[in-house]
Amino acid sequence: MKSLAVRTRPNNCRGSQEWQRSDAMAVHERNDTSSGGPGGIALVYGLALLGLASVAVSLLGNILASFSDRADIGHFTLLNYGELLGEHGLGDVTLRTLMLGVGSVSMMLFFGFPIAWILSRTDFAWKRMTIGVLVAKLAIPGFITAMSYVWLLNPTSGLVNRMFGATALGAEPVFNIYGLGWICLLQGAVLVPACVFLMLPAFQHLDATLEEAAWVSGVSPARTIRRVVLPLLAPAVLGAAMFFFVISVETFDIVGLIGLPGGIKVLSVWIYDAMHPAIGMPDYGFAAAVGILLFLMSAVAIGFYIYFVRRSERYAVVAGKGRSSPPQSLGLWRWPALAFVCGWAFIAFVLPLVTLIWVALVPYLQVPSSAALKTLSLTSFNFALSYIGTPLLNTSIVAAGAILLALTWGASISWVVTRSGTRTGLWLDTAVFLSPAVPSMVAAVAFQYLGIALYRWLPIYGTIWLISLAIGTRLLAFCTRTINAASWQIHRQLDEAAYVSGVSRLKTFRYIYLPIIAPSLFYSSAMVGLLSVRELTVPLIIDAGKAPVVSTLVFQLQTNGNHNVAAAVAIYMIALLVALVFIASRLSGADRPAQSRRQAQGRSAERREPVPLLAAE
Repeated sequence: MKSLAVRTRPNNCRGSQEWQRSDAMAVHERNDTSSGGPGGIALVYGLALLGLASVAVSLLGNILASFSDRADIGHFTLLNYGELLGEHGLGDVTLRTLMLGVGSVSMMLFFGFPIAWILSRTDFAWKRMTIGVLVAKLAIPGFITAMSYVWLLNPTSGLVNRMFGATALGAEPVFNIYGLGWICLLQGAVLVPACVFLMLPAFQHLDATLEEAAWVSGVSPARTIRRVVLPLLAPAVLGAAMFFFVISVETFDIVGLIGLPGGIKVLSVWIYDAMHPAIGMPDYGFAAAVGILLFLMSAVAIGFYIYFVRRSERYAVVAGKGRSSPPQSLGLWRWPALAFVCGWAFIAFVLPLVTLIWVALVPYLQVPSSAALKTLSLTSFNFALSYIGTPLLNTSIVAAGAILLALTWGASISWVVTRSGTRTGLWLDTAVFLSPAVPSMVAAVAFQYLGIALYRWLPIYGTIWLISLAIGTRLLAFCTRTINAASWQIHRQLDEAAYVSGVSRLKTFRYIYLPIIAPSLFYSSAMVGLLSVRELTVPLIIDAGKAPVVSTLVFQLQTNGNHNVAAAVAIYMIALLVALVFIASRLSGADRPAQSRRQAQGRSAERREPVPLLAAE
């Protein structure tokens, strides 16, 4: 029978806190001894380390693969780098990849910056409608948008070119979608919702004190914006630009549907060609070597992103007595503002969706006409049901597996980071935070190499289980950032009260920590499911003919010329994504009181630099 020493509690407040902490530590040590580990919490540390190991595979696996021999992956060589450096078009392809990133980010900011400004700093009357369109656009993946524009602007059979040809304007195509400029335009337009949601907090929380001081001093509004407001917003805007530069150069969705047929070679196309040769086996070594080059390019951009985020503290003007500036009256400018928003919505949302529906209803690509209206039918939707069964099941399993892995590892890592109070948590958080620097295509090659290396003992090569592992790892940074924001709000007194009551750390984690962060877990699960269903790059690289998912099915139907069935499957996919977007928006806490949301955002901002919501966009 254990004996308890009787202690006298000090009367003063500071002594009382020290007494409580020492008592909590005493019970904490007793729990450590009685549970055979650090309070039974070794399981949580183990799960966190597994998540870290999975993140390490993304980069280390690609490094090992880049030195592997094509004939024998267990034999290491430098021939892959020699072949890469010997490629005749290496300089042109690298430069074109940089142009792709810069061009896409430029188009994104061209649309995204004014929309974020209109939503946050003006009295724009259609804010709710605009936010609704931005959210709805998340349900249309980038490759479906690109697919719609290929049907419209294909130089040989595009609907728009055929319409102009029918009016005797000449046989030459008016538009040719197969160009780098079109890829930049479409990719930039697709990234606008994520860009707006990333920049919106910085625009909304900007204190009005400096602006009003400039106005009182006689500075014109235009000069105030140029000399005061824009410099304050620069870190947020430049940080978003650097992050989405990485997304632009590594995403294969739009490049695959426009760049491949058009012969536009960028680094992601080289990786795809090496992994999907017309004859022979995939060349993992060369693909990994190209991946290292793409990673170095992305790592520089991520480095600048971290620099701009941390530099933003120098521009912090929101304090305890700060207040946001009142909405600026647009006056007659509300109509140009509405036209601008509608222009982006038409390019990125309305036109692709209408085209998708039209192509799904007609038996073959044809210009809208009275004769075409007579051929409308739902036949392609029936055919789509015969194609979608297995891919839909695989997609569900991939999404469920990615949710399970990302949330399990994310909750464990967040506990170590926010509750353990050790330096290990800091290093773990930094390693996971830097994982988006590894492009999706590079990570997919690394996991495919892992699947080959482990095939003798664990046959997951080319399966949905490997796809789930890769996607769950890719979305781990998003989960940890979301859960960290909630975890920082849990006062340590709850942990100490549990320890004083004799509750072990594992039970504290299970019965106190997890229930409190449950809303963040539900929201993260909805977003991980959404991004998993949208994902094309990772399944396209890892799929070895064993694990088709809905996104790769649409891609293959389109590349094989089965346009109407591809459109019908895409509509089914969008319906599923709309449901996930709705669930995520309901779980995001949008209906919480504004004061609670501001407190949560403020405390999260004090603790950790932000990470973009849709890193797989």
